Amino acid sequence: MALALPGHRELLRSIKHRQLDDLFEDYAVAAMAFDKFLREVPRTEELVREYESICLDMQAEAVALLARLEKTPDKTN
Repeated sequence: MALALPGHRELLRSIKHRQLDDLFEDYAVAAMAFDKFLREVPRTEELVREYESICLDMQAEAVALLARLEKTPDKTN
């Protein structure tokens, strides 16, 4: 996810939180599926769009979570 959100790399690496870890794992699975569907021949555009949307939604969720966690003093939950 750090590659997809270069403006948030430092925070992504510094904040340790269970919810963020879970999101990283889910994003990795979705991103691998997206890449697979993108490379398939013939390509199933519906799956490409669906997984692209899932990945973008997860990125937005990560940015929102980072903003919330950055405001809390304990970043290790």
